[in-house]
Amino acid sequence: MLIKLACILLIGVGVGHLGLGVIYVTADEFMSYHSQALGVEWESLNTSYQTLLLALIHLSGAGAVVAAVVNLYFSGAALFKNDLQHVWLAPVVALAYQLTANYVVYSVAKGTPGEPPLVLTSFGSLVLLSGSLLLASCLFAARKSSRVT
Repeated sequence: MLIKLACILLIGVGVGHLGLGVIYVTADEFMSYHSQALGVEWESLNTSYQTLLLALIHLSGAGAVVAAVVNLYFSGAALFKNDLQHVWLAPVVALAYQLTANYVVYSVAKGTPGEPPLVLTSFGSLVLLSGSLLLASCLFAARKSSRVT
């Protein structure tokens, strides 16, 4: 039962990453907190800066989509097919993306006047950490019990 809860938490994070990724991949300009951070409006940037910034935003979104797809695939396989062989990849990939996102969001929050979604990013990190630790403890307990018998 606990492993199902862990997978549900990881799937929740995957859905969040997918939503964020789709927003960023389909963006046609930067977000309001990007404007705050830079102290300029999108329209005032020349096309070279717009192209560069939009490419970086799309890259970030693509990373979120990739992390989400891996997470959702392996967490879903564990939850719905009871396939635990590669479930550990879900939190590993999600953590790699989330740690990078945390660093970027925190850097923008501390180093600029921008107000990125620090609370939302932190909440996602807590859910991911909870699901990851729960999954790890379940997998460790299952491995330990299979050695005993």
